[in-house]
Amino acid sequence: MISYIVLEAPGGPDRDHRSTRLIADRFSWLAFLFPWIWFAVQRLWWVAIGLVILQVAAGQVSALNGLAATGLVFALAAASIAGFEGRNLVVRDLLSRGWTFKTVVAAPDLATAEDMYFASLPLSETGVSNTVPHTDWKRDTKSGSYKTNDPAGSFQFDLNGRR
Repeated sequence: MISYIVLEAPGGPDRDHRSTRLIADRFSWLAFLFPWIWFAVQRLWWVAIGLVILQVAAGQVSALNGLAATGLVFALAAASIAGFEGRNLVVRDLLSRGWTFKTVVAAPDLATAEDMYFASLPLSETGVSNTVPHTDWKRDTKSGSYKTNDPAGSFQFDLNGRR
């Protein structure tokens, strides 16, 4: 099971919750393999710049005589920290920007986590109404026939079968 951290945008959720983010709390292979690029894509600029400096420093250390293994370990340590803590840094950055922590959902995949979270919301928050629209029949005073206000579009024909 993977834990998904649920965050809502600073202005509150949209009507259909498109701004709500579920972030997996797990190892990120892309952050491990391409740390500074991954952080730049996540818009964590200072972390990306710091990782560029660390990788350049690791390359310089590995170029020194007899310190090749040390530079490699240094670069792998920086990449491992990025892989394990990258998503945590993204969550912390969003929280510092005003996003609201809602809950943690444990699920096997993202689709199941979304289903579990949105199913637990009250209907007023999801924007979905559980009332069935009903047809409002009104008698037209001029022609004597019935007119309808049909919000669901279920009655496409009038009582005589005409469109």
